[in-house]
Amino acid sequence: GRVTVDPQAIAEAGSLDDDRGLDAFPSSEVEEDGENLVFPSNGAFNEKDLVELDEQIAAYKDARKRLDNQTYFGEGHTMAYMDVEKDWPKLSNETQDEILDVIENSNTMACPEPEMWLMYDLEFNVTNLILSSFRHNAEAPVMFTHWMPQLEVYERYADQRAKNFEWTWDDVEAADMSELQRYYKGIGYDEIPKKDPGETGVITLDTSPMDDEEREMLALENWMDEVYNEEEDILLFDDESFEPRDNVFDPNYGTSSTDKSSALEEKFMKEYEAFEREFSEESQEWRDQFATVERFEHRDDPEGQEAFRGHLVVAISPEESDMVVAEQITERIGKEFGKAVFVETRVLGHARVEDNVFEVWLESYDVDLLHSRRQAFINSKLWLGPSDVDEKQLEYIVEKVRHLISDDSRYSYRFSDYADVKA
Repeated sequence: GRVTVDPQAIAEAGSLDDDRGLDAFPSSEVEEDGENLVFPSNGAFNEKDLVELDEQIAAYKDARKRLDNQTYFGEGHTMAYMDVEKDWPKLSNETQDEILDVIENSNTMACPEPEMWLMYDLEFNVTNLILSSFRHNAEAPVMFTHWMPQLEVYERYADQRAKNFEWTWDDVEAADMSELQRYYKGIGYDEIPKKDPGETGVITLDTSPMDDEEREMLALENWMDEVYNEEEDILLFDDESFEPRDNVFDPNYGTSSTDKSSALEEKFMKEYEAFEREFSEESQEWRDQFATVERFEHRDDPEGQEAFRGHLVVAISPEESDMVVAEQITERIGKEFGKAVFVETRVLGHARVEDNVFEVWLESYDVDLLHSRRQAFINSKLWLGPSDVDEKQLEYIVEKVRHLISDDSRYSYRFSDYADVKA
């Protein structure tokens, strides 16, 4: 049927901007028609739709008002209120320089919009945030990647750098947890998150002694690092990239352009120099904990090359007593043979006292084992020598070296070399 709308009643009701609900509409007095009066006449929507739209408009305007006066997310420091372009000029030149320094030189930051995060953090004590994170969850503290770079650069944290960031559990217990709560509230959290250790980058240092299997694997890894060169292993004589310098008998062996060692060294030096620049304010002792570079001067020694006859290796455990004996061997061999024999003391860091390791061998015209404490303990039927190097055994080693580097040894042969040859 026909619907009559009273214009005077609509005028008295006011505009839709006022939040009055269904009572704002003239037909609401008619119980059977109040929420069903259609607008327009084609039935597109009714009075109830208008009321809901009116409420949503009012809520939107209220939200915009609270965003403008920065009360929508509460009245505390909130990242949602921040505008980098507007807030950046308000910072001091020193603060701007520090933020740019962190962004340009830090290799650990992994957060989007770093300027926003670093400006947000200016209102907090980052040292306390770190300590509070440990107090909140010591097993798996949540550490933001842009926290430590600030401590390493900002002048306000110079005292923490001076103590080398060495905090104690007393410092953790004294941390202000309310600041960490404000921090998370400002980025949208109702409470401080808590994660399991597996969800974080925290690692556990296992200080328990290694078992035999782990020790043997470590020894194998060390050996692989020392003697295995993947590039040389796959470089065959019929390879197109094989050069004369790749032949072990070539005087220039080891200087091949196919060797990646120079490229790896160059890459390491670039990273090392960047590390030195980034942490230049730290002491050299602190930086040496992470990387050191020893520069050697390579000088030709025609006299030494002419005199050289062999390489004596003394392999020992890290025991102090073994090092003392190794030094005695080095001094005696140096006194007897000078540049003719080069002595290397090779400390096997993974060797235990019970492994009974003290081995001496000579790499000359042949490779000869001169002393073996291990053989004396595990293979005494075949190894008839003593287990320790005393004065008598040292004399024996000296005389064996003297013979093995001589021309008589060089131009002679041993029956053992042909033991497996059948007539």
